[in-house]
Amino acid sequence: MANRKWSKPVKVLLSLGLAAGLWVPATQSPVEAAATASDLFISEYIEGSSMNKVIELYNGTGNSIDLSAYSLALYANGSTTVQSEMDLSGTVASGETVVIYNSQAAEGIKSKGQLQNNNVINFNGDDALVLKKNGAPIDSFGQVGTRIENAKDVTLVRNPDIQAGDGIVDDAFNPADEWIAYPIDTFEHLGAHTMTGFGETPAPEPEPTPDPEPEPGIEPIQPQKFLHYKNLNKKKLNIGQPSVSLTLEGKTAISDAVYLKGKYAEFHGMGFKDVKVVLSPVRAESIFDFKGIEVAKVVVDGQKVSQIRGAENVKAIEFTNGADYEAIEFYDAAGQPMNSPHLPAENKAPVVLKAFGNEQVKSGESLQYDLTEYFADPEGESLAFTSTKGSLEGSILTLDLPAGSHIIGVTATDGKESITQSFSVTVTEEVPATGSYYETATGLSGDALKDELHAIIDDHDQLSYSAVWDALKVTDEDPNNPNNVLLLYSGESRSKGLNGGNVGDWNREHTWAKSHGNFGTSRGAGTDIHHLRPTDVQVNGARGNLDFDYGGSKVSGCDGCLRTANSFEPPDRVKGDVARMLFYMAVRYEPGDTVDLELNEQLNNGSAPYHGKLSVLLEWHEQDPVSDWERQRNDKIQDIQGNRNPFVDHPEWAASIWDAS
Repeated sequence: MANRKWSKPVKVLLSLGLAAGLWVPATQSPVEAAATASDLFISEYIEGSSMNKVIELYNGTGNSIDLSAYSLALYANGSTTVQSEMDLSGTVASGETVVIYNSQAAEGIKSKGQLQNNNVINFNGDDALVLKKNGAPIDSFGQVGTRIENAKDVTLVRNPDIQAGDGIVDDAFNPADEWIAYPIDTFEHLGAHTMTGFGETPAPEPEPTPDPEPEPGIEPIQPQKFLHYKNLNKKKLNIGQPSVSLTLEGKTAISDAVYLKGKYAEFHGMGFKDVKVVLSPVRAESIFDFKGIEVAKVVVDGQKVSQIRGAENVKAIEFTNGADYEAIEFYDAAGQPMNSPHLPAENKAPVVLKAFGNEQVKSGESLQYDLTEYFADPEGESLAFTSTKGSLEGSILTLDLPAGSHIIGVTATDGKESITQSFSVTVTEEVPATGSYYETATGLSGDALKDELHAIIDDHDQLSYSAVWDALKVTDEDPNNPNNVLLLYSGESRSKGLNGGNVGDWNREHTWAKSHGNFGTSRGAGTDIHHLRPTDVQVNGARGNLDFDYGGSKVSGCDGCLRTANSFEPPDRVKGDVARMLFYMAVRYEPGDTVDLELNEQLNNGSAPYHGKLSVLLEWHEQDPVSDWERQRNDKIQDIQGNRNPFVDHPEWAASIWDAS
């Protein structure tokens, strides 16, 4: 029905225009261009469960874009140095999106994706991303150089009124300013984006028109007869004139109805508000115009009424003797098409009464909101609410949040239409005082610091090599899937049960190659889980006992791994992890232990108790700062073997020891 309702007035306009010779201006007034973006920008961000990680880019420029000039870079853990960067490829049409996803994402993401990358699209809620064109930033997500966890476990969609990216990569970032938040693993908005004004054809400014100005879409009709009644009191009023203007003023009392038989009638005055009007014309294509006045009831009798105009204040309408409302065109007093008065009015979406403010609270404090103060329904319907975080009881939202930065998305719906507001809450907690674990190392540097740290972390509980399997299932557990472990180099989440030596299994990688010092798998250095990590069997084989350095050929099964005949380069996202594990080994195993391990600047160290390259490891340590996951792993290892990695707890000590030397 909706299609018929809107198409028929257009047909009438064309036919009447041809018959009456519609006035058309000789020239057209200039119009403003439809809104376009200046360049690509980030339109959607997903940081969901497991590897459900996505960045969507949107082209609202009005032209197709060749992506070869663009790249996307990841800045992890507050670093100012790029951890990983990918060059884009292909083209994106105007009004379309590019979805970049992790290969281990859910099928609901993959089905909408165009580009796949496991290094850049491996971010967490505290990382920053920068979209570049020819190396220059044109948009950013997060704040480069600052680690703020305010985009974790959430889907964020760019506000429709945003038409340009944020090329200032280190300015303050609050997702609530430009983004709409949706619950974790919301994929339904992916693959399409709305930008206000894009693709719309603005209406030209109206040209001056000769008097009288015709109502849009309908031809004005001049009545031939004018009837005016004041304080009329009778049972019924019969009007048989073919074309009439009828006015009822004053205290009108018509107990039955006003009956119209002519082809055209228009109605004026306040006297119709308690009157029934019966339209029973004798000629087809009859038109009746109520001019927007209030009418108690209209009865359409028969099939000869083609238009009812000015009908927005008709309180009730009835169709008898074959009358069909779908065969009648209804207009309001301004000449705009409308539904029949007996049909429900078009549902209107909820509206915002006031915006949420961004909040800062201390750990343990709760926030409470009565959402009826923030949203309302124009028709007075009751609203239902949802929130990405917190608990809801009726319209009361309560937020009891852990320490960190949170983006909250609150949605109000009337069951048909909805509206969402986003805001941020930062929860701070007092940093616990540093324990006594490193107390004796305070203020030391160089060899003195190295010796004292050795004394602190020495004499840990030494596992058997078989016990390492179970330990790694704890220390390297995937936080998003407790049945899996995260593999060191590839970043893949793989079943804990797939440990072994076959293709497709994971095994125990000695980050400090066990041949460098020939300690093998013996208790101590050979079973120290601070440097033992789950790794794909084939990737482990490719790494072998190589020292660490830049460059080489790509390694199959490990996106970002490079290999030469005498060196191995891990992906950017774990370069710092590798460095800190080797720093630990060089401090933990000193003269007096079964093996004395040291770092040097050499490659091809072979069976000597050395590992290189120290200068490269120091660079990687700076480029890839300590992550929350790495800290949690350090805690778990202390629970199992009783010591900690000092360079996870105090990253600054690496430079203090080795720069000094």
